[in-house]
Amino acid sequence: MEKGDKKNNDCYFYYYSTCMKGDKCPFRHEPQALGCEMVCSFWQNGKCENDHCTLRHMELKKNRKAIPCYWEKQPTGCRKPYCAFLHTKTRDPSQDAGMPNNLVYC
Repeated sequence: MEKGDKKNNDCYFYYYSTCMKGDKCPFRHEPQALGCEMVCSFWQNGKCENDHCTLRHMELKKNRKAIPCYWEKQPTGCRKPYCAFLHTKTRDPSQDAGMPNNLVYC
């Protein structure tokens, strides 16, 4: 797939919020890449042919791991087990209950 092919480019909303388009979204929704902040070098060169690549297919301009998570300081805390932002509190492993067992984090 080419770098310019939307199906090979990450959906911002899927990775950082909620994509309301679901299967109709023209961008990539890859559960294996949730929580990953490493960009695929093959994708950057327009040569990633792995339909289930675990690396990101989006240019990342911010180091999210250095930015404190807004939701962690809220009364309910951060509920995203794959949150890319900095967490200072110990995370509850039960939050991962809804995540696929075969996720590979980078």
